[in-house]
Amino acid sequence: MGIIIDNTRCPENHPCPSVRVCPVNALIQQGYKAPTVDLERCLECDKCVHYCPMGAIKNVKK
Repeated sequence: MGIIIDNTRCPENHPCPSVRVCPVNALIQQGYKAPTVDLERCLECDKCVHYCPMGAIKNVKK
């Protein structure tokens, strides 16, 4: 497991800005719910980690 999303820090009811920066579309958001990570696609490039304004996305391997 690498990229995780802390749902307690991720506010729902908005489009997640980190979804747009993922180069392989590994972050998936259904409606305005908290996004999920497709670990098979994820490159662990950390773009989503750095772009998340709430600090809700973390890379636990680094």
